[in-house]
Amino acid sequence: MILRNAGRSIGRLAVTVAIAAVVTAALGGCATNAAKERQTQSELIAQKLESYVVEEGTVRHDVTNPDVARLWQEYSIMRRNGDMPAAKGKLQEAIEISPRDPALWSSAAELELEENSHLRAENFAAKSNFLTGAANRPLRYRNWLIIERAREGRGDLLGAREAQLESAKLQ
Repeated sequence: MILRNAGRSIGRLAVTVAIAAVVTAALGGCATNAAKERQTQSELIAQKLESYVVEEGTVRHDVTNPDVARLWQEYSIMRRNGDMPAAKGKLQEAIEISPRDPALWSSAAELELEENSHLRAENFAAKSNFLTGAANRPLRYRNWLIIERAREGRGDLLGAREAQLESAKLQ
């Protein structure tokens, strides 16, 4: 009798272990699928961002101040050549001259995003949105894409979803 009960206990244990293994495998597959989906969404956001970026990595920008125009041009050349520290310096100089220029702040946000400084990228893009107002929908759209990627990079998926909804309103 004791052996029969032990056999039943071992049988139940084997079934429990088998069920646990199946559940773990299923959940692992879900986690893998979710990670793949997040990566795919991130790649789509990057493509959207690139579609707004023109002239080999720069945003459209009309400037009346000749010093800012010169710095913007130098920034664009340095960025194209891959000299990000120098490009960042030129952009910072331009922002010091024209601190209310939303395109400059948006470009600074993009540079921060490329360097994985997600919080700074989000802050700069939000500042650009504040400065641009309602009239410049393409720049606001671009900034919301930057904010979405920055929030995603920080693991703020709810915030990223909110940013995604905001960018969708501007398409």
